Amino acid sequence: MEKYVEDYYTEKVTLSQLTKLIEAQLGSESLLNESVLNEAERFSYSIAIPKLVPTEAWGDPSAQDRAEINRVFSVIRGGANMKARIEDLNKFLDPKAAERRRSPSVILNMMMITEALQAALNDYNESAAGFVFEGFMAALTGGKQIAGRVRGTLPIEDFVAFSEIGQDDPVSLKLLGPDTPTKGSFTNLVDYLFVRGAEKITYLVVFKLTVGEKVEKLQFFDYVINRENLVDVMLRSRNMGVLGSTAAARNLKTAIENWNGQQGEGLREIALALNDMPGYTNKGMMYDMGRGGEAFEPPEDAPDLSTLPPAERKRAELIQKLKNDAERIRKEKIGGFDKLKQYGKEKLSNAEKRQRKREADQEIADIEKQLNDLGASLNESLFHEREKMILEQENHMISEGKGDAKSQWAISRSEMNSMSDLINMRNYGVMDLSQSNINQLIKIYSDKLGDALQALLENTKELTENIGRYYSESKRNRAMKANSAGQQKGEEIVGLLQQDPKYSDEES
Repeated sequence: MEKYVEDYYTEKVTLSQLTKLIEAQLGSESLLNESVLNEAERFSYSIAIPKLVPTEAWGDPSAQDRAEINRVFSVIRGGANMKARIEDLNKFLDPKAAERRRSPSVILNMMMITEALQAALNDYNESAAGFVFEGFMAALTGGKQIAGRVRGTLPIEDFVAFSEIGQDDPVSLKLLGPDTPTKGSFTNLVDYLFVRGAEKITYLVVFKLTVGEKVEKLQFFDYVINRENLVDVMLRSRNMGVLGSTAAARNLKTAIENWNGQQGEGLREIALALNDMPGYTNKGMMYDMGRGGEAFEPPEDAPDLSTLPPAERKRAELIQKLKNDAERIRKEKIGGFDKLKQYGKEKLSNAEKRQRKREADQEIADIEKQLNDLGASLNESLFHEREKMILEQENHMISEGKGDAKSQWAISRSEMNSMSDLINMRNYGVMDLSQSNINQLIKIYSDKLGDALQALLENTKELTENIGRYYSESKRNRAMKANSAGQQKGEEIVGLLQQDPKYSDEES
């Protein structure tokens, strides 16, 4: 019995297998019903695939892990089209389409991506899940999360899709319950469209169906708010509270139509029209100008690093890397135990929490010293979570139930559907992450991968585990046992690879 239990905790057998072994020894009826066994199932519990732990840092193209993440996500097809990329992932989750899959490498990478998505949705608390999901979507679309103010204005975009391939598509991401409306700040939306001069913003709305504590399905939509439809969208979604009156709405629409596209003083007519709108608050960049003040002149964007001299560029890149490392440490070692449910449901004692915080504080102190030597400071860095905290304090937060009530607009799901033509709404379909669907896919993809490849994956996993045990084990006899087991697994891996036609001299 002890051996069976030990094998389970070293992941040599699954929960289902362990239960059957114990039942055989005890001669008992079923200890666990099938529904309980299925609740904990993911691809990696049946197939020894590597695990990806999603973090908000996935949204930072300069982060250390992003290059590796990009290699995994490179199997996603669809080019610079967000809908096509999401649909490609969804196709992998369709059992009918799964039957036609052939490439083991694509299957394995898609499994890792799917499991990372499940982790982002289920292994963090609600607030943190939103941030991590943004990072996931940034990686999926080859984009980046937005960290701070943009040209002096507060951002409404959560990530910019396809920024790594030269096509910037700003996206405001909303991860919502089925009956939750999309919400945002009218003040920030107006500043985004006119002060920043952005033509449009895409709202990616993801409704999640949760059964118990597990997200079983996702339904994706997107729609666009731009300069031309802004007023009509507010009117048709019954957001008269931000507009004030139909007369004020007409005045703003006329001012927008008359606008010459110039920033600064060129926005005065729009600023004057906003005077009569309760939703445009004194936090807005055009508020003072509408009352006779000077026009707001947004600062220039930060310089492109590629234009800097080599020495300056290297310094700037190193500074950014150090800041990213500090934020990662805060998230993983400090924020991890008091804000987030860790991947794998890690539980820490108070003593372990304190120790982890001490270690993190020391690591961050070392980073601060390196930054000071470079003439920079951590205080200059406002990564996404910190920025959102500040926005919330300033009543600028673009999120459900946050921000200045006078400036808050909302669009319900029914309103979104009723004006689909106006906002160019697109339905991406339903992504099925339910246990029954995952179980079907495990059977299909296990057959596709074959016994040899699965044995290779399992042996590689066990090799890694034995190496870890060898270096961490305090007792020499146990360490040597892990050493021997690791060597054996290494030999088995070599044998399996030699059997692969890819590595055969006879293969043309």
